[in-house]
Amino acid sequence: MSLTGALNSAALGLQTTQGLSRIAADNVSNAMTPGYVRRQGVLVTPGAGQGGAIISEIRREVDVTLQRMSRLENSKMAQYQSIQEGLTGYTAYLGQPGDGTSPADKFNTFQNSLTTLSNLPSSNGAQAATVLAAEDLARSVRGAAVTLGSTLNDVNMEIRYEVADLNQALYQLRDLSSSRREFAAGSLESAKFDEKMDTVLDQISGIVDTRLTTSASGSISIYTLSGAALLEGNQVHDVTFNPSDGTLMAGTQDITPFKEGVRGLRYGSLTGLSQLKRDIIPRFEQQLDEYARGIVQSFENADASLAAGEPGLFTDNGSAFSAANSVGLAGRLQVNDKLLATGALEVWRVRDGLGASTQGPASEAGQINAFIAALDKPLSSASGTGIPTDVTIRDFAAEMITSQALERVKSENDFNAASSAAEVVMSARRNSEGVNIDDEMQQLILIDQSYAANSRILSTVSDMIDTLIAAV
Repeated sequence: MSLTGALNSAALGLQTTQGLSRIAADNVSNAMTPGYVRRQGVLVTPGAGQGGAIISEIRREVDVTLQRMSRLENSKMAQYQSIQEGLTGYTAYLGQPGDGTSPADKFNTFQNSLTTLSNLPSSNGAQAATVLAAEDLARSVRGAAVTLGSTLNDVNMEIRYEVADLNQALYQLRDLSSSRREFAAGSLESAKFDEKMDTVLDQISGIVDTRLTTSASGSISIYTLSGAALLEGNQVHDVTFNPSDGTLMAGTQDITPFKEGVRGLRYGSLTGLSQLKRDIIPRFEQQLDEYARGIVQSFENADASLAAGEPGLFTDNGSAFSAANSVGLAGRLQVNDKLLATGALEVWRVRDGLGASTQGPASEAGQINAFIAALDKPLSSASGTGIPTDVTIRDFAAEMITSQALERVKSENDFNAASSAAEVVMSARRNSEGVNIDDEMQQLILIDQSYAANSRILSTVSDMIDTLIAAV
């Protein structure tokens, strides 16, 4: 090799070691940065007859399979997490049988007060206690309905937030992809943009399930697992939400989860929130309304003193039950004003009937016993409640609370299982793509040795040239 060739080779070596040193330093400084993937310089010979080595590209050590799996598991975890978090507050308010505050316990207290009144029909205190227990029961059912309505409002708000975050991430991803194409593949700038894009993609995977494709020109497209387009090159299909019926759209494509005949979302927080809005909460609302209907109708049917259309012990905001106005009945459940201090305060009517014109015999318990007997009749609840139709009004509350609590427990178990699976895959991904400080330090030692060797060559060649010049 000529002296000029040796100089060029050494200079090239110094340039290459400088680049490798920069890459290793970036790896070390970002070892704790979430989502950072280890970078490695790929070395090749510059060409035939030329010595040394150059960095042909900066490669991110991405495991595509683990990346895809971690995003899928992240979508599943986010789905179950949103359901569990959405139900926690409501089920905590609802309580459970035996805690003294649940609608089931309030009903038991009311039932016991009726039994006491049956034994002491003439007691004004027993009559007043029955009315108070009835008020507590109605208040408990109304409170559950209000809390469930607040939960639904929260879900609607969360869906709006998630849709806004998703659209923002899609536009950010489009802009990053467009900017990335301005840099040569394998360059440091390109690697930095890939880093940012992967971070955005990880964020999107928590909201919706995704499938990524890359064109020959480097532009990317994002689809749901069902095939609905979210981003195609430079075109973002904005996701919109209709709060009235829970429909989710990506552009003109319906992506509502579990909706027949559409390319609906399968996983992600939007799927979990959609399940709450379109399935779980409406079922809970129907259960509460059916319970309220059973209470109102049972006491209307058992009250022999009532005329047609006249409200009984429990009312629909002061009116008799109407099948045409049954939706939302739980939130309107009230005790008849005739029994309350805000009304006539005629507590004797709980003994003689709400439609009685005058007080009956003080020892007469026939109407009270009729009320008690009505509690053992099947409620014949609607099939959509998920509660057997032969359950009596006496047992319906306990069945309802158990059913709703089990829904929360199921979502919690699903979340814990999905969280464990996501952590296993994410840990494998971190181990595969993350930075090992010990390895990087060893790499820096080798780079330092290479730099010293190239520097020594430059020094030696310089001395040889000086000697040749001096000889001349």
